[in-house]
Amino acid sequence: MKNTRKTILALSLALLLAAPALAALSPTVDADDFAEKISSLTLSSPYLWRNNTWYRFDSPLITLIFPARGTKPMFLWWYTNDNSTIYVVKFQGVIEYLAIDKPYYRHKFHANSTTINATLWKDRIEPALRQRYMYGKYSQAVSEFIGLLFKLHRAYLPFSACNWTLSGPVFVEGKGYWSFNFTLTRVYGHPNLEFAENNIEIRCRFYNTTTTEIPDSAEENYNYTVAAGQLKFDFVVKHWEWNIDKINGFLERWGLTIPESRTGLALWINMASIKLEDLECAENEVRYQAEHQVETRSQMREAIVNGERYAVDKNETSHDENPVQATLQLRERFRERIRLHFARGEKNVPVGFLEFVPWARLLYPNGTTYDHVNVTASYIAAGGHLRLFICYPYFEDYMLEHDPTIGLASAPIIPELITAKLLWILVGATVVVGVAVAAVKLLKKPVNILSVK
Repeated sequence: MKNTRKTILALSLALLLAAPALAALSPTVDADDFAEKISSLTLSSPYLWRNNTWYRFDSPLITLIFPARGTKPMFLWWYTNDNSTIYVVKFQGVIEYLAIDKPYYRHKFHANSTTINATLWKDRIEPALRQRYMYGKYSQAVSEFIGLLFKLHRAYLPFSACNWTLSGPVFVEGKGYWSFNFTLTRVYGHPNLEFAENNIEIRCRFYNTTTTEIPDSAEENYNYTVAAGQLKFDFVVKHWEWNIDKINGFLERWGLTIPESRTGLALWINMASIKLEDLECAENEVRYQAEHQVETRSQMREAIVNGERYAVDKNETSHDENPVQATLQLRERFRERIRLHFARGEKNVPVGFLEFVPWARLLYPNGTTYDHVNVTASYIAAGGHLRLFICYPYFEDYMLEHDPTIGLASAPIIPELITAKLLWILVGATVVVGVAVAAVKLLKKPVNILSVK
């Protein structure tokens, strides 16, 4: 009994010595997300700013600006008490891609005539025709396919080659948000892509109160919360004319098939950050349709992609895009969100983020839901900024609706290989083992470290 009391006393002492290390395991502050716990904000009415170039919203938390003439869909925002870093999101365009082997966008698989000829035709269609038909019919099919390739539209529709029309902003009474829309109204210099005119919209809602959104009243379980001070987009595409549909028509005429699911449409978004003194470069893009002005001045060095640190200072665009792994491993897609943070380094300053739910709605013309589809994503460092591609699988002639969000959040906690906390834990563990061994030796008993609790 006496030896047992000594053992208990020794182990109690060990636990006391290890207490600092154990305390280090528990963060003292909830890091996710004080900015999102604000239930309401006082938003100023939007006003014209800097020679009528921007519409500007002010609030105690966030300041938001966007082009007043609606010339292109780009959005800039910053923490109101610290304008040293301005976050930028630019909607670059849409890209029809071939999802060969992977369900997400990769730049080497644009669904254009060159890539289709080098992949689908070379690997699948031509061998099947050669096996099925004799020379005469085979030659006829080859000639028809070559003519078809010349009729395909380009895979990439750059939004800078389009005219956009801005409607609003107007305050929606009873809803707690300001509403404004960017509508693509004209396509220039891209033959066979005119069908996109008036069929691509970015509907924007800037909230002054925290709100739970239910996109489909018939599916109340499919909802999400938008915090005060966040800007929610509805990215809408109607009547997209798929190159793959033309290919499938050819295959049907010749008695062949390939899976329709091997194509998709990617929304290309650039994420960058600039200094206030570099705002003029963004204004050059707004006024004169200049390209890449923001990206060349971007100060962005890292991003946090769904919790993982990723360097963006180098240009990796010649490499394959990286998948956002969380979109490939969904368990409860209607409860998950995919988030990308800008990385600043400061712990006490809210940072910008972009997030999206990993599902999109397909709608009938009357606005009711036909189905929900999984959304994937890929990204790549582009030298001072990040290219993000939000990927939607083939959706036929249905209307696509998906809603990313931008805003401010507390800086995420990023694990490091060796930190002060980890060092304390290792020291504490060593002390526990050392004291326990010493206590047992005092009792003159054999020591088995693995059995010490």
